[in-house]
Amino acid sequence: MDSNASPTPEADTSSRRRSGRVVKAPTKFTPEASSQSAAKRKRDDQDDEDGENEAPDSDEEMSEEEDNESDEDHPAPRSRKASQTSRTKKPSIKKPKINGSHHARAAQPAGLPSRPKKSVRIDTGDKASGLFADLFGSGDSAKTVAQEWLEKYRADEAAALRDLVNCILQCAGCDQEVTEDDIRDPENIPNRLIDLQSVYQEQQITDYPLISKAKSTRSFRDLLVTFFHTLITLMHEADILYKDQTLIENLHAWLASMSSSSLRPFRHTATTIALAVQSGLVYVADILDKRISSIEQQHQSSKRGKNKSKTAEIKRTLDEANGYRKICTEAIQSFFDTVFVHRYRDVDPKIRTECVEALGSWIWDLPTVFMEPGYLRYLGWMLSDTNASTRHEVLKQLSRVFRRDAQQLGHFIDRFRPRLIEMACRDSEVSVRVAAISVIDTLRAAAMLEPDEIDAIGKLIFDNELRIRKAVVGFFVSCVEDVHEGKVEEIGGSDTLEELFDNVEEDDFDSPRLEWVSIKCLAETLAIYDGQIEEEHENLGLDVAADLLEAAVPDTRISLASQVLYEKVPEIKKWGILAGYLLFDHSSSTKTKSRSKDNSAEMTFKKSVAPSSHEESILLDVLSSAVKSSLAQTGDVDRSKKMRHRTEATEAQEDIAIELASLIPRLLNKFGAQPETAAIVLRLVHFLNLDVFQQLRQDATKYEDLLDEISTQFSRHDDRIVLSEATTALLRSRQYDELEELTDGKLANLWENITTALRNFDKTCELTVRGNLSEAPLKELSTILLKISKLSSISDCIDILEAEGTAESTNPIIQILSDIVHRGKYEPLEDEIDDLEDEVVTFAIKSCQFYFMWKIRAVSKLLSTGVDIGDAELDRLSLLRQTFRKHLIETFSSRAAIDQVRLFATGSLCDLHLTFATLRPAVERFRPASAAGSLTGSEKYKTLIQEIEPGLIPELTAIFDGAERQYAKKSKKHKTLNEPAEDEDPIPDDEEIDDEDEDENLSAEERFAAELKTEKALCELTAKYVLTIAAKLMDNRGAGAGRLRRRLLRNQTKLGHNFKEVVTYLDEEKLAERTRKKAAAVIPQAAKPQKPQLSEEIIVDDHEEEEDDDHIFDDEPQPEEGSHEDLRQRELLEEDPIDDDDDDDEREEVRQAHDSDDDVLGD
Repeated sequence: MDSNASPTPEADTSSRRRSGRVVKAPTKFTPEASSQSAAKRKRDDQDDEDGENEAPDSDEEMSEEEDNESDEDHPAPRSRKASQTSRTKKPSIKKPKINGSHHARAAQPAGLPSRPKKSVRIDTGDKASGLFADLFGSGDSAKTVAQEWLEKYRADEAAALRDLVNCILQCAGCDQEVTEDDIRDPENIPNRLIDLQSVYQEQQITDYPLISKAKSTRSFRDLLVTFFHTLITLMHEADILYKDQTLIENLHAWLASMSSSSLRPFRHTATTIALAVQSGLVYVADILDKRISSIEQQHQSSKRGKNKSKTAEIKRTLDEANGYRKICTEAIQSFFDTVFVHRYRDVDPKIRTECVEALGSWIWDLPTVFMEPGYLRYLGWMLSDTNASTRHEVLKQLSRVFRRDAQQLGHFIDRFRPRLIEMACRDSEVSVRVAAISVIDTLRAAAMLEPDEIDAIGKLIFDNELRIRKAVVGFFVSCVEDVHEGKVEEIGGSDTLEELFDNVEEDDFDSPRLEWVSIKCLAETLAIYDGQIEEEHENLGLDVAADLLEAAVPDTRISLASQVLYEKVPEIKKWGILAGYLLFDHSSSTKTKSRSKDNSAEMTFKKSVAPSSHEESILLDVLSSAVKSSLAQTGDVDRSKKMRHRTEATEAQEDIAIELASLIPRLLNKFGAQPETAAIVLRLVHFLNLDVFQQLRQDATKYEDLLDEISTQFSRHDDRIVLSEATTALLRSRQYDELEELTDGKLANLWENITTALRNFDKTCELTVRGNLSEAPLKELSTILLKISKLSSISDCIDILEAEGTAESTNPIIQILSDIVHRGKYEPLEDEIDDLEDEVVTFAIKSCQFYFMWKIRAVSKLLSTGVDIGDAELDRLSLLRQTFRKHLIETFSSRAAIDQVRLFATGSLCDLHLTFATLRPAVERFRPASAAGSLTGSEKYKTLIQEIEPGLIPELTAIFDGAERQYAKKSKKHKTLNEPAEDEDPIPDDEEIDDEDEDENLSAEERFAAELKTEKALCELTAKYVLTIAAKLMDNRGAGAGRLRRRLLRNQTKLGHNFKEVVTYLDEEKLAERTRKKAAAVIPQAAKPQKPQLSEEIIVDDHEEEEDDDHIFDDEPQPEEGSHEDLRQRELLEEDPIDDDDDDDEREEVRQAHDSDDDVLGD
């Protein structure tokens, strides 16, 4: 049935007012003709069913010119109401369909969304006068001012209306005024406004009260809106709204004309006031509807009585109320057609947002009128608004409407639900996505979502934005609860489950429990969504992130989801229940027959809750995240309390540590066979508070069992992630004095097994020749070398690697490792074999690097104490260094392509020279302890510190050229690179050809990952060069001295911020300028008195516990590796390039600035 209110008919030009003077309706205000006329916006008036919901033209067409011309589609505002019954009608338009039955009245009274709670006085300036000063400057309430104005209106209509219009103009920032003559001549309103606008534009006013940044701006709008809303209410109570319609008509004429002005202050202010007036009319209409409903009930009752006169009186009252309601309806529709219809698509997003807010309040306050497609469609269209705040406001209004009336808006929801899903998943603003998720959650509660839409929103639990995960967690938990209901019915109902687990103890986590149903449902839901994500991103996973970071695996999407589920799902928060579920042998329980019947309730329960292997892996990740969240929560409580109140939190952390120490070996025993699950369980070791086992010696056996399991995992697996997790656990354990000896015993066993395996290889084959092993032995050798490199990073390995071998394998392990590096000399092989050979060489280089670092550290300590080192020992070290160096040079010199091994070998050559250069301070300070020693003793140690010969510089430059071009092509920056200098080699012609064919078949994520890899490789190589040059180990002598430095700086600003920051350390002038600025910022802060730390003693104690004499780094806290302060302390910089004078104060400022520098050069 057509129920949309028809457009307000135009006034009859022959209508008379009560004074007898014939008037005609004023034309709408139109500004001076523009030289360029925009195309007129038109809507399709076809009679198809969905025509009402068709979206209007794009926001790009929203301009003042269009709005002015589009006003012709609607009737002009009328100054007075026609008294005759005959009216000029516009052609009827299609009325919107009703989306259900009429709605019940809102329980709360109608009103605008925001009203001031108390009177507010605003600074109105010196020029404020009249009604504007009374409203905003007197401090009186809006109701008081409105009552006073109505009294003035009763005394002098024209003067009061003049004051009201002038108040509106002053609200728009216009100090010009209208006169009573302007009020009496409504036909001249457009011309008068043109004059006012011209004066306003000449004054070049850019600010007006509604958009002012003053603190009182919000109060100004509240007062303005409340005044006009209250004024309409008072006009209703005094019947002026109905008996003197000229007032509302004249107000409409001025507001409608101003709202279509091309001048933003006029348009914005008039729209705000017009929306407030219409909100007041909606409030009055609601009151009238309640009055009419009450009178109709009285009329029906009186008709059953015998008092005819009373019935006639009630009938007259009812007719009067209906007449009032008709007048109110026409006024509402008139304001809607002439203001809202044009301003909801205004070019100013603030105006559009106010329109949305007003429409939402009308729908809420008067659903019988506005809860129809003809009005709702505007909210649907504005879901695609270009402004985020407008979209957010639409969602805010829809949210409260859906909570009350979702079932009655089926047609509207079906039309715009896909857009809501799209906004929740892909909107550019996080706040809008959060609001959209809230709206969709309301639809889910009303069962108005399709299954694929539920999945689309449920998968947002894995979103990388924390606010999105927090917003969707309620939706996700509700989905799990729906699955839980079905699972309970499948088992036999809640009564059956309660009977099964009536006698289960609260702390018995190892036996089946009622909570296992919830855990199973959670695992199923996470597994389904995880599988869908995997299908969407099947070519890109954690491997890329782990490869780029070369560290612990970043948080998985399961762990990210678990972080927000922790507080919402009791089974996750009580992670002991989850651990018991994982440790239970579900496979045996599903095969065992019960004593009574095979299909008994207990057997059905066990079969229903048994997890799949994928679900177990997911739940292990959830368990790991739950333990982490539990410890973090305990730590937060601990930090929030004073020292004397921290005992409870400390005891809780100790209990968790002891429980984990018992739990992890059991989990490894069950899930340790698969590398994916083993890595997750080993990650739990990182959360252990090892202080507990250091202080409580009675629990040392538990930790020893845990170390045994960690060692077992290290030995049995060849997966890099598992080995990294196990290495991290062993390294962390060794940092505690009480656990160091215990850990060293486990490490000794691992070293014995791995060195034996390597010597077996040495006995059976020649390890220096590339390509003499098949795929299987190469994989085994690669695993052995990987484990050696991991063990070498934990503790001092000099004695193990230098130990002599047996008869069949006499060389020390370090000599074997150095010989294996010779396999890096390139020879063409099959792709799979070639990759494995490169892996073997890479791990051998890493192992040798750790050996040389440990060895130089030991030599430095001996020299610092004055102990002389024998010549034979030095010769052996020099020979080993030369052999290793020779193999490195052969590795990168034999390769033409810029592959990973070539870059790694080049960087390792720089590292080797830098490692030996750290001996400089110890050699210079060396004084033999024995009397027989002589000063010439220090000279032999200086031979260990060697520079990279100038003959290698051209090849190192060529390698850098290749890495630079590789990254430039991946990042599409190769056409912006600077041309070579005159003394540099030109770019080869074949290098200028774009090799874009390689990336054509890659997805956007894969191309981005490839770009990141090449950038990382370039920055790492450049950082090694920078450190070596800064330490004066290359490019500082010979005919080509400084050429490599200039080559590195050639494209300093062309290859991204990371590269720029790396090579900045070669630009001494820029570095000096930056350092002085930072020093100037540091000194004033240092001058301020610092408040003593309350927990200073604890901080010092923790630091002392973490110190380890045998660690690879020095005992004292060191500056960031690669910084100038680091190089200066190691005396790799013979002179400071920044200090141009000998001023000690300035040098101290520079050093303070370097200490505060957080730039990372890389290792």
